[in-house]
Amino acid sequence: MIEIYASGQLIGHVSLDGFDDGMGVAFGPFHPSARYAEVRPSITAATEARHQRRLDTNLDLEARTTAGEVIATSFVQIDDFADVDVDPEATVQFSDRAQWLRVSGGAV
Repeated sequence: MIEIYASGQLIGHVSLDGFDDGMGVAFGPFHPSARYAEVRPSITAATEARHQRRLDTNLDLEARTTAGEVIATSFVQIDDFADVDVDPEATVQFSDRAQWLRVSGGAV
């Protein structure tokens, strides 16, 4: 389980169940915490922008281990639509393969 932070505040966890080793990407269901409500409008706006192939807003999302170690990433994004009832999903593109292998237990 990986924690997702927005501007230094924990907004939820992701179970990274899927992996694309060639792209260095892991993804899975996002489980929001209570603080997610504060940033959800920005998350859904960014999701809609990506879906419509427009530039999305630059959100300050960060992935950390449950021990608090910041995971080196190229991007962290949450896909959550405001008007569509789907479970949100998070995607993390790790930029330090050695760190990722260590913190994920070799899952890639």
